[in-house]
Amino acid sequence: MPSTRTFRTTLATATATAATTALAAATLAAGTLVAGAGSASAASAAPSGLQGDFNGDGYRDLAIAAAMGKVGTQAAAGYVAVVYGTSKGLDPTRRTIISQDSAGVPGSAEKGDYFGNALAAADLNRDGYSDLAVSAPEEDTAEGQAAGTVVIVWGGAKGLSGATTVPNPQPLYGSYFGASIAAADFTGDGKPDLAIGAQGDTSPSWKIRLVRGPFAKSGARGKLTTYSSPVDNPVLTAGRVTKDSAADLVVQGRKFDKYILGPSVFYKGSGTGLVKGGTLPAGTNAAIGDLDKDGYGDIAIGNPDEPVNEPSGSKGGEVSVVYGAASGPSSTRRTTLTENSASVPGVSEYGDAFGASVAIGDFDKNGYGDLAAGVPGQSFGADPDRKLYAGEVILLRGSAKGVTGTGARALSQDTPGVPGTNEGIDSFGARLLATDINRDGYADLSVVASQEDNDAGAVTYLRGAPSASFPATGSTAFGPAALSRPTAYSDFGGRLAG
Repeated sequence: MPSTRTFRTTLATATATAATTALAAATLAAGTLVAGAGSASAASAAPSGLQGDFNGDGYRDLAIAAAMGKVGTQAAAGYVAVVYGTSKGLDPTRRTIISQDSAGVPGSAEKGDYFGNALAAADLNRDGYSDLAVSAPEEDTAEGQAAGTVVIVWGGAKGLSGATTVPNPQPLYGSYFGASIAAADFTGDGKPDLAIGAQGDTSPSWKIRLVRGPFAKSGARGKLTTYSSPVDNPVLTAGRVTKDSAADLVVQGRKFDKYILGPSVFYKGSGTGLVKGGTLPAGTNAAIGDLDKDGYGDIAIGNPDEPVNEPSGSKGGEVSVVYGAASGPSSTRRTTLTENSASVPGVSEYGDAFGASVAIGDFDKNGYGDLAAGVPGQSFGADPDRKLYAGEVILLRGSAKGVTGTGARALSQDTPGVPGTNEGIDSFGARLLATDINRDGYADLSVVASQEDNDAGAVTYLRGAPSASFPATGSTAFGPAALSRPTAYSDFGGRLAG
């Protein structure tokens, strides 16, 4: 019997914003489709095939999870808000709200399912529209309590609608199927696959289930392979490190039966599946992208933990960068950054949580990937009026030599062009995602302020621009209220995909 102690405790710790936060009584009309969410032109034109373009109009969209959101009367049932992209960026008036009460989505919204705990976007049935894999790891099934479920919500000309369940190969009590998800072509055959974290009935209990594509609305899918996870409750990040056709996987988590982080582990994609490679610095999150324009993907690993709790961590948090090479991550070309590093804005202070989130994107369109690191614990001002934990994002530019401090920026809600105002306990920078939503060649940055507006949470969309001009005019911010959702704490933005 797998242990049931790990998942619920880990999720509650990671998403709770304060010990006194409670889910207020509010209703949620599940399955709402706002008029205009689909693209009128998409129906008559070929779909784009872009990852994250759920309606095929050529603009990437953004899926925002609220895994602790209330659906009807069901607390923490969870929902996903999908905001569609346009030539001007994200448009919150064009959106779809998906829950297990939505038409065509298997199951029903129930208390504590955490629908939206993990998200991943890819064209899983290869019809030219990106699809969205969504998990509810606390879902109770006939086979067992908290067996968990993963569904694929299908893209189409009108956006996301309908869904198909991905079979849980071992639906045990406490298997938490879907604790983490990554979508990519791990076998290099041109068919996107799903890597799914879950518990099993053999030691070590946590597993990685590789479900090969293509997936079909009928429920058909490819071969299943199970790997033992090297860490407890694995966090999965997909990307292409080598120059071959197969995507690779970074696995992160804590050591079994211990609070401290274990080393991150690299798995190389291949025609036979995932091949375990070397270890990487410990961390809680990762991003993969080409920082030095050499054609190899580089790995940024965020570790916000303090040394008192995490022996491998740094005061105020750290970000490790491991550069890619022909065989995978380099064993020698590695660097660790803190706020005390040369040319990195700021000073390392306890509680900053530098590296709580990382993202890589070419924000200034110069061909080099840039590194964004969230610092949601950053405080501003002097006592007694300090704006505690307002949060910020540090932006470091890429170059032929990799990450450089030249042109580094610290962005907060008081930065010109960034919507909003610094306020205490906003936690701006808690989550990050880099995608070119408006298709102008500049990567855009979506930033989550997990405790904005008294724990409601918010997403700030920052449009890419030349270095000195970032963010561009047209950046915007919105929370659940702008999407006609309840403003009680819901972990809005706890996961992003697009």
